Amino acid sequence: MGIQNLFIFIGGIALFIYGITITSQSFETFAFGGFRKFLDKVTSKPLYGLILGAVFTSIIQSSSATTVMVVSLANSGVLSFYNTLGIIFGANIGTTMTAQIIAFNLTRYALIIFAIGFLLSMLFRKETLRELGRGIMGFGLIFIGMQFMEQAVAPLRQSQFFMDLFVKMSKKPLLGVLVSLIFTGIEQSSSVTVGIIQALGAQGLLDLRAAFALVLGANIGTTVTALLASIGTNTQARRAAVSHLLFNVIGTVIFLFIFTPYVNFISRTSKDLVRQIANAHTLFNVFCAFLFLPFVKQYACLVEKLVKGEEMVIESGPKYLDERVLKMPSFAVDALYKETLHLFEVAKKNFDSVSLMMREDNTKLGKNINLRETAINEINKAIQTYAPKLTSIELTEADSKKVNLLVNVSSQIERIGDILKGLSELQVEKLSAGVKFTNFATSDLGKMLDLVREEIEIVMELMKDFSIEKFNRVEEIEKRIDEMEIELRDAHVQRLVSGVCLPEAGIIYVDMLSDLERISDHLYKIVRLLREHAPAIT
Repeated sequence: MGIQNLFIFIGGIALFIYGITITSQSFETFAFGGFRKFLDKVTSKPLYGLILGAVFTSIIQSSSATTVMVVSLANSGVLSFYNTLGIIFGANIGTTMTAQIIAFNLTRYALIIFAIGFLLSMLFRKETLRELGRGIMGFGLIFIGMQFMEQAVAPLRQSQFFMDLFVKMSKKPLLGVLVSLIFTGIEQSSSVTVGIIQALGAQGLLDLRAAFALVLGANIGTTVTALLASIGTNTQARRAAVSHLLFNVIGTVIFLFIFTPYVNFISRTSKDLVRQIANAHTLFNVFCAFLFLPFVKQYACLVEKLVKGEEMVIESGPKYLDERVLKMPSFAVDALYKETLHLFEVAKKNFDSVSLMMREDNTKLGKNINLRETAINEINKAIQTYAPKLTSIELTEADSKKVNLLVNVSSQIERIGDILKGLSELQVEKLSAGVKFTNFATSDLGKMLDLVREEIEIVMELMKDFSIEKFNRVEEIEKRIDEMEIELRDAHVQRLVSGVCLPEAGIIYVDMLSDLERISDHLYKIVRLLREHAPAIT
């Protein structure tokens, strides 16, 4: 290969990668919306996760993007490790769509495709059409890049060195796996590697055996992206990345044992070598996915043993609200009740995290608190949206009261969530400024936290089973917290006057007392609502 052909080859790869990048970016927004929409529905069903992962990846043309996003969602606590597996299996299938498209050999129409996309992106003002145009331009660039790559590698047929190398790969598949693994690990895209393999195949430089060996290596090499993305993440994110690597390694080992029969089978699927390469890539990933799917629990256990640690999952949105249940009002009211309890549970977890932050003087839980606060807002919004739809249909008087009660309770919980977020920010501010509380202040704050926790727990019990005794206890706690705020403020002033406490610490301390008292007020408002509607809630 001369220097000119080398530059043509590099330029072809650049256009190919840029085409995939444009297509991915253009379609990612639409695909991600669908991904998020169906995410909660697939979390407990690996098969549905597989379908979602395959569809999403085939649209954005990048398994690396999908797996990195899955690692990110796992790290944020939105997905548990187990729930990432189906999506990862599906991503491996979806990424083969690029090779299948290339196999249609549309290189002669590449400029026409690019021109159509260009016109769409330039002539229309509607953003969706402009993005569609950009995506079509990306497809055009993929084929233009392929055209340059094929043109550049054609002279390799005259090179004895490369011909001998490809023959060795055909006779020793493991060599092809290693070469492709390293190359793909460096450029981090199996689609690009497979596209190059297809370009070599189109020029008759490879036979199917050598091509499939390279395809196997590309599947392992592409996992490098997710592994890099998992550095410094939590347990389930690292498990997700390792599961992607292990999935492809195990699949490759299995297929190396059945290498010859599989290649013979693929050779019968088409007479065109480029299509055979695409089919080998697709069916390998399909076979592996469905081979692993029945044993997904056992596979999860294996990865959990390899990557030890405790998982952290953050609730990401409503769990029980379903539009279809509106046709059965009593079930829909029950779903609204369960969702409100779910909202309370998320807020309770945030209180526990804030309490731990304040007691142990750390900020590590701040990210989790912010994620739960987002979830609290989303769940409350879902409740406020669902309730009017429910009241628009014919309800019994008791159900109607219950819906109104739950809407009001949800609003109070959402306000508690806001205060908790503010408390976590005060704790971060305290540590950032190097402020320290006295032992007296820390002890008094801990007593107030204990009372608020007790109040939360009793209110949650009252949500499930109202009793006047528990109501009276909440009333006692609320009064005691009001008194404590005044007492502790006065004690703080005494420490400030005597020089025991610094003014900077005092400002934050007083704000924390005020926030805890406000949480108690909202809890008391909830129990008063419950007392008014006690028959409705139970």
